[in-house]
Amino acid sequence: MSRHRKAGPSLAILVVLLIARLHREALAAGVPYQPPRDYAEAWAKALALVMALGSIALILFALGARRRRLSEFQARALLFVGICVLPLPVMMMSTAVGLEQAKDIEFCRSCHAMRPFVEDMRDEQSPRLAAVHFKHRYIQEDHCYVCHTDYGLFGTVEAKLGGMAHIWREVAGTYRLPIAVKGRYRYTICLNCHGQSLKFVRQKEHAGVVDRTLLGQSACTDCHDLSHPPRSTRS
Repeated sequence: MSRHRKAGPSLAILVVLLIARLHREALAAGVPYQPPRDYAEAWAKALALVMALGSIALILFALGARRRRLSEFQARALLFVGICVLPLPVMMMSTAVGLEQAKDIEFCRSCHAMRPFVEDMRDEQSPRLAAVHFKHRYIQEDHCYVCHTDYGLFGTVEAKLGGMAHIWREVAGTYRLPIAVKGRYRYTICLNCHGQSLKFVRQKEHAGVVDRTLLGQSACTDCHDLSHPPRSTRS
């Protein structure tokens, strides 16, 4: 027994060293950089799938074995767990994963009307603000979501509700071309990143621009290029 106890930590150390060596060899071989994986999202998807399959298995077992192996109470208990208990966390995790994946650029691009926006943003030669931010990675990920979501919980809720309305218009085909932002874009969202950036505030051209933006008297596009392509190229 003592030999097995000593062998356990040694084996774990060997595995860690092997993984580290393989990682170094992969980097040395010039493997392209991959953004860090969201393990919480991956685990949530896997767990939701396992629980959904478990729910189905419980229901089938309860219905199939009810007459031969289970009492009426046992069958009803299993059916209750399979129909009422397990689906709740499955729905919660699936919803959370879906809302998180809705932040991804590819999700935005999946709507036909939004493809010109995403393609222009990914164009390294484009002078638009969105393209400049994307190619320099001023925003690390979820670029569309970050720039179109106001700060705080209410901003997130508003963005999700607006996104659901966009999905409905895409499915129903009721959107109007060319696509345009509803109302006037709130450039105060830009201040969430730029407002306290030394690179931003030290430029003399930006003197007083934060206060004017907060008052709605100034916009980034007053001096910079448009955020997205002109309306004539959006359809």
